[in-house]
Amino acid sequence: MESNIQNRTLIAVGKDGENYEFQVKNSYEFSTKGQKLKVEIIEEADGFLFFACEGVRYPVEIVSVRQNTYEVMVNGVSYTFTIETPFSLKRRQILAANRPVSDTEELHAPMPGKIVSVAVEVGQEVNPGDTLLVLEAMKMQNTLMASSKGVVTSVKVKPGLSVGKDDLLVEIKKA
Repeated sequence: MESNIQNRTLIAVGKDGENYEFQVKNSYEFSTKGQKLKVEIIEEADGFLFFACEGVRYPVEIVSVRQNTYEVMVNGVSYTFTIETPFSLKRRQILAANRPVSDTEELHAPMPGKIVSVAVEVGQEVNPGDTLLVLEAMKMQNTLMASSKGVVTSVKVKPGLSVGKDDLLVEIKKA
């Protein structure tokens, strides 16, 4: 299986479409932007998982894996990305270009948790970075913010409500 990934170019695509191209020499040697990196995944005897890059260790939890989509939590921050080949990325871009453009932004729960507070109401105008609500997950409070300017058209949650991953929380009509 290791031979499948040797000397391949892959692209990590973030949730917002940002691309990070990297080359895989073997299971531990990667390079990006001409810089070589030594990367390791270390599982401790107690079951904790660490990602080490150039000797710096980061606690990591693999939250979910669906086909080529990964959600990982590093230092308590959740990251969702896909791993693509150059061909699959091009295909994905063509499909996205032909998808109808929506004027509604949907905020979904990034992880299961409990709604601590809701800072918006239907009809309220919001700007990028405005707090929409606070979600408590794994004893940490996560502030979820608007990513675009618009008007809140629907608030699906209230304080004290438990939500699952990907549950719809708030809808915003983009301005």
